Amino acid sequence: MHSSLRSGRSALLLALALLPHAHAQPSAAPGNPAPAPRRCNIPAGALAEVLQRYSAASGIRVAADPSLTEARRSDGLVGHYAVNEGLAVLLAGTGVQAVPREQGSGQFELRPAAAPTTLVAAAETQGPGPAGAADSQAVLISAQAFSDSTVTVNSQQIAEQAPRDTRETLQNETGVAVGGGGNAIAQKVYVREIEDTMLNITLDGVPQGGNVFHHQGRVLIDPVMMKRIEVDKGGTLASVGPGGLAGSVRMTTKDARDLLLPGQRFGALALGGAESNDGWEAGGAAYGMSADGALDFVAYLKRRDTGDYTAGNGEVQSNTAAEQLSGLAKGSWRLAPLHQLSLSWLGLQDEGVRYPRPHMVGFPGSNTLMPQKLDQSTWSAGWRYDGEGQLPAAELVLFSDDVKNERTNGGSAPVFGKPPGYTFGERLETLGANLLLQSMIGSTPLRYGLNYQDREASAINPTRTGVQGNTSQETADVIGLFAETSIPFGGIWTLDAGARYDWYGYDDNHGQSYSSNGLSPNANLAVKLAPPLSLWAGVSSTLRGVGPKEIFMLDNGPGPYIYRNAPNLEPERANNYELGLLYDDGTWSFKGSVFQMVIDDYLALVFNAGPPASAIRDNVGKVRSNGFEVGGGWRNGPLRVDLSVADARPKLNGHDLGDGDFSLGTTIGVTWLTAVRYEIPEWNLVMGWNGRFVQDVEYTPAGATTPQRKAGYGVNDIYLNWLPMGRDTVRVGFGVRNLFNHFYYDQASYGFSSDRGMFLGYPDPGRNVWVNVAWRF
Repeated sequence: MHSSLRSGRSALLLALALLPHAHAQPSAAPGNPAPAPRRCNIPAGALAEVLQRYSAASGIRVAADPSLTEARRSDGLVGHYAVNEGLAVLLAGTGVQAVPREQGSGQFELRPAAAPTTLVAAAETQGPGPAGAADSQAVLISAQAFSDSTVTVNSQQIAEQAPRDTRETLQNETGVAVGGGGNAIAQKVYVREIEDTMLNITLDGVPQGGNVFHHQGRVLIDPVMMKRIEVDKGGTLASVGPGGLAGSVRMTTKDARDLLLPGQRFGALALGGAESNDGWEAGGAAYGMSADGALDFVAYLKRRDTGDYTAGNGEVQSNTAAEQLSGLAKGSWRLAPLHQLSLSWLGLQDEGVRYPRPHMVGFPGSNTLMPQKLDQSTWSAGWRYDGEGQLPAAELVLFSDDVKNERTNGGSAPVFGKPPGYTFGERLETLGANLLLQSMIGSTPLRYGLNYQDREASAINPTRTGVQGNTSQETADVIGLFAETSIPFGGIWTLDAGARYDWYGYDDNHGQSYSSNGLSPNANLAVKLAPPLSLWAGVSSTLRGVGPKEIFMLDNGPGPYIYRNAPNLEPERANNYELGLLYDDGTWSFKGSVFQMVIDDYLALVFNAGPPASAIRDNVGKVRSNGFEVGGGWRNGPLRVDLSVADARPKLNGHDLGDGDFSLGTTIGVTWLTAVRYEIPEWNLVMGWNGRFVQDVEYTPAGATTPQRKAGYGVNDIYLNWLPMGRDTVRVGFGVRNLFNHFYYDQASYGFSSDRGMFLGYPDPGRNVWVNVAWRF
């Protein structure tokens, strides 16, 4: 089955069947309260149709001049939002904003955006003055704070807090941790204490590289050009793609419309920054759009150099320096009123001289330093049809993703069996297609489509080809069909439901073939009990078929052995359950949830020293995790305060996960997050504080006879963001990370080795003062 799948490399992708223009709707009765926050599932599409669907779902009314919405698109909306926040997200990057016509009426009027800030919506005027006046108060929406089990980092947060890497971008999100220290290549993302190898990772819808090497991370990003990063915790939407056992990370890059200033057709961006611990970055972009909006493009390039960073105890962490080069090029052409073509490329290169295991400070027996280099290149080409009459909207994207990881033995003795001076590594090539369609069944949208992926994993310059029948190469493919919808009923209920059916095929490096297939359904039921309060329950069952091993193991293994798949491998299946509540009255907000995840037939590499010795990959048992997340916030004019706490306790066959459970997860203590954001509009200034406080934790992993302990810690970051020209032309950022220079090991990093009586992982960086400047002209 899988060989036939590999021969078909195209699929259909979908957008939304949207109306060409938005028209004024009858107004709500004056004085009626604004609709309460509710869960929305509105796909991307033409702005006019997206607004119409949001109007029907939320009870508000939006009026617009057709010329203002023509040729504009919205990225849609998924999650719980207050009315203003929902409008802000729907209008992000479109160049228009919503202004209320009358206090509390539920009527809004679209106008050209007065400022280029990414997430801006006009709020209902709180002070005196004519409703809908040009000076209506603008509300900055900083984040999708508490919406179901998804956390979102948007471009406004990134611009204000200037994160440099994956750790700084995601570590202040509830239920998310990033370990590995300050070296970007070593950083691993954990969602509810489950490693990112169990997640579906996509960039602009393109699946990203798999498990290359268990001693390094797989999610490297340049935050500057990220429009939005969404982390689905637990279950995920059927349309995201196959195999997300514990959720997904969905990254979306910016395009020209996100960068152009009001009235601009062509523009440029110059940026630079420096940090005390220890590095600098510089880059720029050029972008533009034709007068009729039919053509747009963006081209971006940045270099970032970091030295060996210093931990909080004043010790320099050797061999953590790196050079990174990142780039983005994308463009689109609306060749006809309902048709658009697009092409994009994103590349990232990271290199440095490191220990063989990049997330460890050496390792007894194989700590020879070696130059290492990772290259990733992602291409996509798409066609979009906006739909007309009875024809569904459609989007088709063809893509490729190529990851190469190379290292050269710089020592005088063999390392991993490779002689001095020898270059070796891993490569993963992915080709595929996504097809997304949308039709309307009455007033209900139905999204459906197809995903296809073909992957080839191989060792670079293998030395053990032929050993025990090893070919040093594996191939795999998956094709899946999906459908999902959102159905409101009874006035207060909303059911979101979806399912996908996937067929997996896999040929391993020992000539064995495997096939897996199955259904992955999900559902979320929400009820609005009172205007500010809603409850929800979610359930999902996700299949991940048997696929490639960790690529490093295609040419390496314990001693003389190459890991061999057991002959009767079963696919993994994750069942996720979650109950939650959401309260948001515009001033106070609160979200709480409890969850359980169970993964059956977990696949892992197992070495048995024997006798007789064996090295196999097999289904080793059941993963179970129970946990909770609770968070709340208070908003009052320019001030916002947020507090959250989260914990999960993942176990494999009844034993706590330890730092050595690579590619699965680890144990982290109860984590508290605090955030304060204050804006001074008359100074065009935003300042904030983020705190991350992790309690110490005891755990007993498999093989341990007594409980082990990870020490707790608290880390404080502050930042300041200033627009000296009163608009986003020049942006100056300043901040201090780890303000009090605390020395600590992140509990998500590989820590203390009881076998060797020492810390093998890297501590996190000490105090780091940073400054950056971005100038758009």
